[in-house]
Amino acid sequence: MRRILFLLAFIVPLLALGAPARAGGWALTVMDPVPATSPDTTYTLGFWLLQHGTHPYEGSDLGEVALEFTDGKRSLRFPGVALKEPAHYAAAVSLPKGTWEVKGIQGWFEPYRIGTLTVPGQLRVAPAPREFRQMIANQSPQEYWGVIRPPSVPLGDVTPGVPPSRAATPTPVAAPAAAPAGGSPGETTTVAIVEQRSWWRPSYVVTALLGVAALAALAYRVRRR
Repeated sequence: MRRILFLLAFIVPLLALGAPARAGGWALTVMDPVPATSPDTTYTLGFWLLQHGTHPYEGSDLGEVALEFTDGKRSLRFPGVALKEPAHYAAAVSLPKGTWEVKGIQGWFEPYRIGTLTVPGQLRVAPAPREFRQMIANQSPQEYWGVIRPPSVPLGDVTPGVPPSRAATPTPVAAPAAAPAGGSPGETTTVAIVEQRSWWRPSYVVTALLGVAALAALAYRVRRR
């Protein structure tokens, strides 16, 4: 019996360490109005990283914040720079011709699918995922910003009874012109070309396998007795 308790005391913390950090947290990225785009042209795009869809991140050490564009063959990632307003970022972006899936890279939060950008063309914003919509609609509104504030989260076909202030909003209309990228002469913008994301997470998988092996050994010992 003592051996069983010892093994359990070892296995449980091991599995806890192997789980993704801060499980259960979620956020989404909302774009400022995006202009009609042309190939190989530089734009400065603003966006908001909203924890639980309504407020700035409440922790510390969020990690990398960026916009990622994927056309099925390659991915381009443009780092975000924090602006004065809480949760507000900007990224200098230049894309070749094509149709690009747009994602927000949200630090330790899961990447968020923003929509599809056609170059040349416009951004089509996807509604918030169904599992997020009602949670966003039911949260009490709070004031985190002044005149400069995030656009409304596109909630899509959220269930009836949503307060008017949280009602679904249409896809943002493109602005008339491109916004020039900021920065002093000679300053460069880092663009990361990244590979497609994979489900494989070596640390998690190895830890899970160790946990399964330990549990199997424990079951074998109990069965022999």
